[in-house]
Amino acid sequence: MTTSPRSLRRRAAWSAPVLTAAAIGAATLLPSAASASPHPKLPAKTAAQLLAAVQSSDVSTLSGTIVETARLGLPSLPGTNSSAALTWQTLVSGTHTARVWFNGVDQQRLAVLGQLSESDVVHNGRNVWTYASDTQAVAHTLLPANAEKSAATSATKAENLQKYTPQGAAAAALQAITPSTQVAVDPTARVAGQPAYTLVLTPRDTRSTVRKVAIAIDATHNVPLRVQVFGAGAAPAFETAFTNISYQAPAASVFAFTPPSGAKVTNDVLGTAAQKKAADKLGTKIKTGTAKVSPTVVGTGWTSVLVLPASTAGSSPLSALTSGSTSSKGDSPTAVLSHLTTTLPSGDKLLSSALINVLLAKDGRVLVGAVSPSVLEQAAAGQPG
Repeated sequence: MTTSPRSLRRRAAWSAPVLTAAAIGAATLLPSAASASPHPKLPAKTAAQLLAAVQSSDVSTLSGTIVETARLGLPSLPGTNSSAALTWQTLVSGTHTARVWFNGVDQQRLAVLGQLSESDVVHNGRNVWTYASDTQAVAHTLLPANAEKSAATSATKAENLQKYTPQGAAAAALQAITPSTQVAVDPTARVAGQPAYTLVLTPRDTRSTVRKVAIAIDATHNVPLRVQVFGAGAAPAFETAFTNISYQAPAASVFAFTPPSGAKVTNDVLGTAAQKKAADKLGTKIKTGTAKVSPTVVGTGWTSVLVLPASTAGSSPLSALTSGSTSSKGDSPTAVLSHLTTTLPSGDKLLSSALINVLLAKDGRVLVGAVSPSVLEQAAAGQPG
């Protein structure tokens, strides 16, 4: 299946790769941002007009800084909070800053800074580099030489990264627009110095823990600048937003990457050799009966529940939740998880937060959703929601 240039441009508009970065001083913000009205006067637009504008946006170049904040009511969990790694432990609490550079489908860069380390993903033409300063590990991938296939692959890789950006979060929210969602336009806003419309999505189903999703859309470029997901509290339970943004094409030097001296370079990590190795490994698991069952989704829209099954080998997705280093107090991940969960009469364990609830079933399954605990229990019992 071929991909048209227009299709690639549209993907590019939604695919600004993920971000990195150092704390932003006040001097880096646009000078007019502080004095300008927080509610700029803009021509009236309907929700349908805003949705159409976002879908038709042809922005293919930008750079900026993004800050992601999670207020789920969970304590800091075991993990490397000082690291730039985007692990589940660090993303469910606290604030994380990153920068993104985007120049069409062939050039993107994401940089994430921890307190003591930095991680980078750089895509430049056929070359994809990843770098982690704490381990001095560099991975290099050479994409296929076929220009059209390379462009399509590049767009796909950018889409995989976009989930960490306001564009990605907005795309996920927009996919939920069905008859079960009330869509409205709220007062205007100013985000990253840019005047913006505010599109609000409100679930009609009260079984969802999501009260509303507010998406700030650049009034000139039709690019999502901020996404806020509200639970029961007044403050957003999750927020990702640009703090500054430029739509000029980044300098070519931004996408040039040279492995630091002393770095350990691994080649073809995502290329044909790795694919063959993964295929051979999967084939072995299928033959031996140890292949894991794929996750499933129960329900639709705002009350969807992701079900991670226990593997046929007897291990559980719970192992992924309890893996990691011990906390500063000496508690193991398993011990910390036990502090966070409540044992239900059924023997299953429930982990609750301001937005996401997780059911750890006795049989090894893990059910996750932005839904009330009763919906998780029904999904675990195989009952329709």
